[in-house]
Amino acid sequence: MKVRRLIATAAIVVIAAAVQTTMFATIRPFDAAPALVLLVVIAFARHLPAEAALLLGFGAGILQDLLSDSALGLWALVLTTVAFFVLRFRDRLEDDFSLIGPFVFGVTAGGLALFSVLSTIFGEKTLADVGLIKKVLLPSLYNMVLAAPILPFATWVLGAARRRSTPFQL
Repeated sequence: MKVRRLIATAAIVVIAAAVQTTMFATIRPFDAAPALVLLVVIAFARHLPAEAALLLGFGAGILQDLLSDSALGLWALVLTTVAFFVLRFRDRLEDDFSLIGPFVFGVTAGGLALFSVLSTIFGEKTLADVGLIKKVLLPSLYNMVLAAPILPFATWVLGAARRRSTPFQL
């Protein structure tokens, strides 16, 4: 991976984390905000090599952990899992939004549900929250809508195509 693309990817993750923790902390339509960092991990993991995608998920998760009040490592585990899931299914997806949109919705909902379960295990009582369904499904819907501009942008930043020798190689 070229240095320019690596720096651009890191900068976009930092910008997404900053926007998520500042702007969407105050602007919350229907009391929920999009999970921008998770969406950026989904968008970039589609095109990065496997090791780089997992490192991106872990690094974005650590950044998210440092900026939130959750236990250190929860977001890192969730975003690394999301990156791994995207790596497993990226060859089955075309650039057709009728497939990618529901995929983004499902991966976001699964990632937020995994975070809820893990944070409850570590004592944050997230599953006891009354609006849990709304806090999982609305950000997933927002991410599905925001995927339309962000996924092509990630493709453009990374050079538009994955370069692999076989379709089975990550």
